[in-house]
Amino acid sequence: MSSLTRNEQLHLDSLREIENCPLVESQCSGADLDRSLSSILPEEYDESWEGVRFSESMLGCYLRFYELGAAWRTVEDLPDVKGEFSLVNFHDALQVGDPGAGRAKTDFHREFLSQLCPVDRTPRFGAGMQTYIRLQADVDELELWYSDIADIEQPSYPSGFIKLDIGYCEYLKMLLLTKGAYGWQYLFAGISLSRGDFSESINNLKNMLQVFPELFPGRDYSSLRTRLEARL
Repeated sequence: MSSLTRNEQLHLDSLREIENCPLVESQCSGADLDRSLSSILPEEYDESWEGVRFSESMLGCYLRFYELGAAWRTVEDLPDVKGEFSLVNFHDALQVGDPGAGRAKTDFHREFLSQLCPVDRTPRFGAGMQTYIRLQADVDELELWYSDIADIEQPSYPSGFIKLDIGYCEYLKMLLLTKGAYGWQYLFAGISLSRGDFSESINNLKNMLQVFPELFPGRDYSSLRTRLEARL
């Protein structure tokens, strides 16, 4: 694969880290490059997205892969950690219908849901987990929203969605660190994980922070530990 940007190379290297780690069982996929984000105009896909623009930072960090993803778990002798990600190329993401069937109760709900496009999925084993980018006109940085089968809610918004406090570029950066460990997005949302129904996510994240320094050394996980402790 040629002509990769620095960020594309980092993510391809991270994928290879998962694939080549002897203490992880994985299914990985990486495909050739598609067109750059600067050539994609949202209004060409939906006229309601006229005025939506991608920031300079997004244009710089965007990954052009047709497909880049992995589903993995640690081997039996280690604490159980599972993860998955599948980054969606924007050319495909903008063609996906809104996720709001049966969730919209107001006109605001319908408008909000029509603005969501998937950018990260868990198609192999993590059914119901998706990260969306919200396509709003005339905003400096487009928002990211996370959806899970858990009972999560952002006041005034449809149930099942919660806003992340990071943008798209930071999301990609954290994906390098977390490798898509299930539940990592909650570390960047205004949510408490102390409820009983989050026990599986908590255990997965705790085990991740325990074993990742051995599996993927040379990275600083202290910020993730701080964020997890703040939500317990």
